[in-house]
Parts: sequence; structure tokens; C-alpha cells
Amino acid sequence: MYAIHKLNIGIIGGGQLGKMILAESNRMSLNTSVLDSNENSPCKNLTNNFFIGDLKNYNDVLEFGKKCDIITFEIEHINVDALTQLQKSGKKVYPKPETLSIIQDKSKQKKFYNENNLPTSEFKFFRNINELNKQINDRKIDFPCVWKKTKFGYDGFGVKILKSKSDILDLPDCEMIIEEFVPFKKELAVIVARNLNGDIKTFETVEMEFNSDSNQVEFVISPARISNELKDKAKEIAIETTKKIDNIGLLAVEMFLTKNDEILINEVAPRPHNSGHFSIEACPTSQFEQHLRSILNLPLGKTYNKNFAVMLNLVGDYGFNGNVFYENLESSFSEVDTHIHIYGKEKTRHNRKMGHITIICDKFEDAYRKATYLKNKIKVKTL
Repeated sequence: MYAIHKLNIGIIGGGQLGKMILAESNRMSLNTSVLDSNENSPCKNLTNNFFIGDLKNYNDVLEFGKKCDIITFEIEHINVDALTQLQKSGKKVYPKPETLSIIQDKSKQKKFYNENNLPTSEFKFFRNINELNKQINDRKIDFPCVWKKTKFGYDGFGVKILKSKSDILDLPDCEMIIEEFVPFKKELAVIVARNLNGDIKTFETVEMEFNSDSNQVEFVISPARISNELKDKAKEIAIETTKKIDNIGLLAVEMFLTKNDEILINEVAPRPHNSGHFSIEACPTSQFEQHLRSILNLPLGKTYNKNFAVMLNLVGDYGFNGNVFYENLESSFSEVDTHIHIYGKEKTRHNRKMGHITIICDKFEDAYRKATYLKNKIKVKTL
């Protein structure tokens, strides 16, 4: 086990996930460094050392990592070659660069699931839009289907449901995959933690409700309103995935529950995840503390839910771009068992994640009613 207070823990990415990791590391008085491209990053004043750099630039990531003992990240869009070199030089990089390399590319992800007998939907890979057009003209693509960029998609960007040939007109010319459209009852997620000793713990299986326009998560409900058998099945899939991909740290596994009660993996993320924010208030150990415990090879914390939890995202409203103003934010402070998190981003734009609220209740209906009220009441606008 490491003498953890003597280590410099490097976090690549300084957004809200980094901020919430730092809340836990500061509580334990751990020494941290953060690399981010934004000089006004929410993490800037919360870390021992803050560095500005391009996360996709080999030298920026390499030079930052040389100053650290353990390197982790809160975003996938990082130069993997630099992480690989740091690992070769003796630095501890968790999750491993090999794991990140698979997850950065959605085509590699899907191939990995197939090669390891992990349940997922059918897919086809295309190098460019012309290849896709040819298959459509040859009637080898069935509509509806799901288009995804292989790289650099996030928060609903880089994903589109194609209902007909006309829907491809505004697609970018890039590498892509086309997935079979899965008719599903619910979208589920499980966050699983694994440390170097091989100890594994999962958080509760949650269900996610998405905005139909932005394809972003609006509500996360924990625990999911499904049978215990299906909850356990989702957890088993997440555990099997993290073992086979050899992940150290957190792995968020997003899944579809089909109309026939099959569970299929949609995507995974090797870091703290939006679907786990509820754990800050709802669980004995938050996902952020669990991530630190995992990469430091400490005993993993307890993850059971104390009550029902509903988390709602606060995102930038349509038509507003600039210095942020939270309209009616004070309404959340008059609600019991309501926990607000503002991410500290200076600028808002349409659908940018700016904060979240978690409601804890004994009854799901009470939490959901309050979450819906606050979602409609609080607006993220500009000054």
C-alpha cells in the first residue's frame, strides 16, 4: 500500500468531475495537481498545483505527468501515447492507457464487447460518409438506426438517431459506426470500482431518463425501478466488463433494458460519471471517494443506498451564451433533503452541464415530484 499523503496525485481535466474528486481529496488532505486547458477551470483554486495545457498534446500531458506519482483523469479525450510513455517510465496511470485506448474509440469498444462475449447491439464501422451512403443505397442499412462518431463524442454530441436517408445529410464526414436501433424499456447504468488487489464493488443499478432533443441525461433514479433479479444482472455485466477490460478505478457501464428483459451494454466510461452523482448524498461512500480508494489501492467503501435518490442535471437553457445566471436557484434551498451542486463554470451555453441537484426521500414519488418541480423552476441563463 502507498504512503498516500506523500504522493502527488495528478488529475487530467479540470471540469466538474475533477472538482468533485478534489472535494474528497481535500477532505483527506491529499496532495493533488490538475492539468486543464481553461485558465478559469473550476479546479483552479482547489488543488495544490494547477497547470494549463492541451489535454490532447503529447508534450503537455507528458510534462505534467512527470511531476506526479499517480495519474488519473476525469475526461477521456487525452493523448494516450503520452500516458503510455509515462507508464513505461514508472508512473502509475489509472485507469490504464490500454483501457483508455479501447474506450476512446467506439468502434474498438464494440469490437471488444463482441470478442469478450459481453452483450451489446449489432454494429457496422464506416471510414467515411461515402461508405455509409453506398451501404444505404445497397439497402444494407435498416432504419431506424443509431449513428455515432467513433471519437470525441460526449454528452449527447456525436450521437444521432437516423430515421431515414435524409437524416444523414448533415452528418460530418468522419469515421463512424452505425448501431442497430434497440427498442428498450429503460436505460440503466452501474458504476463499478476495482482496485489493484482485485477488490470490486458496485453502486446500485440506476435508471436514466434522457431529454429526447439533446440526448442528455435529465434525471438519474437510484435505485432503478426494476426487479432485484434485473438489478443484479446489470451489476454482474458491469463486474464482468471491468474485469475483462482490466480497469483500475471506476467504470461507468451504461446499458439498455430491452422489451424482452435483455440487458445490452451501450457505452462505458473509465471515470466518475454523471449517473453516479447521487452517491455523494445517498451512499456511505461517494463515487469520487471510491475512485480515489481504487487508484490508491485502499479498501473499497460501502455503496448501499440509504434512501431513494433522484438527481437532476442543470444545463444551459436554449438561446443563452455568456456569463451564467441561475434563475430561481434560491427555490432549491427551501426544499428539505435537497442538495445543490454548482460547478463553478463562468460561461453557459445551450445544454452545457452547469450543476446538479440530488433529492433524497423515503418514497420515490416524493423525490421525483420535487425533482420535476425544480427542473421546471430553475433556469440557467445569462446576466
